[in-house]
Amino acid sequence: MSRRLRRISILALLLVSLGAAQAAHAAPRAFYGLIPANDPSPSEIQRMGAAHVGTLRINLFWGAVQPTAGAAYDWSHYDPIVQGAAENGINVLPTVYGSPRWVARRPNLPPGKKHWADFRNFVAAAAQRYGHDGIFWQQHPQVPRRPIVWWQLWNEVNSPSFWYHKPKAKQYVRLLKKFHAGIKSGDPGAKIVLSGLFPTPRLRHGVNGNRFLEGIYRNRGKRLFDAAALHPYSTRPHQALDRVRDMRRTMARHKDKKAKLWLTEVGWATGGPRTALTVSRRRQAKYLRQTYRLLAKNRKRYKIPGVIWYSWRDIPSGGIWFQYTGLFTDTLKPKPAWNAFTSLTGGAP
Repeated sequence: MSRRLRRISILALLLVSLGAAQAAHAAPRAFYGLIPANDPSPSEIQRMGAAHVGTLRINLFWGAVQPTAGAAYDWSHYDPIVQGAAENGINVLPTVYGSPRWVARRPNLPPGKKHWADFRNFVAAAAQRYGHDGIFWQQHPQVPRRPIVWWQLWNEVNSPSFWYHKPKAKQYVRLLKKFHAGIKSGDPGAKIVLSGLFPTPRLRHGVNGNRFLEGIYRNRGKRLFDAAALHPYSTRPHQALDRVRDMRRTMARHKDKKAKLWLTEVGWATGGPRTALTVSRRRQAKYLRQTYRLLAKNRKRYKIPGVIWYSWRDIPSGGIWFQYTGLFTDTLKPKPAWNAFTSLTGGAP
């Protein structure tokens, strides 16, 4: 064989090996997710669809559906979002978070015992509407069927910013029982995701994420969920993977290797107050690529169905770091991270 042919053969083998490695690390479309700080418009959902966003996490707020006690459920806010996502090939992952005014004095507080039945009825109705063979799909046969499968209960319950002043796992498990019963009664094929846990909430009475998960297991919560969830905000991408490993170890200690582990928030800010999570726009794009590649490479090992970037776009006049984590500015001008995201999904920027 001539030297030239030998070089061509070696190059071909390298390309084949590279392609095999990339295929091994490739993740399905649903793996690549986004969450907007505010619910997206139809045009924003269309842009997500063109970019091959796979999962859209939204906040399903009880008060938007039933603002007063005893009122009939009004799904007019959420129907267009579910429809738009389905028409654009996007799965919806709703986080049921927030109490209406007639249930709790602050929206971050969960419903108390007096309203557990109301809460159970609400989540049952939601699953019955948007789940497998749901009422919404029956009423809209022209819409491609993309039922909601995963349902998440609350957000960062180990932090007093999103739960009681002194968060306790026992409180959460009590509500989780009602949530599980309601969702399953509305759609027996639905799957339950725990609240995304912030690893180290640096607030008074904040509870370490792994310790809170330990408490859920100790209070017999294991049978009530199909996936745990983590918000592995970190200063570097490899630290996010370390946080995944830590949570998996906690799950393994409780012989829960079968459960999945959603990463329902991760991101870096490009503006606002300077923090350890504030970076340049170029570095945000770099960290996004590295994070998704690391997690895609390890998704089967750690049973990760998807990773949700927070957030879709910045919030105008934001005074907190996480209001600047968008892939777009508040005026929908793309940051370099948006091109980085679409380079991973193979969609159109």
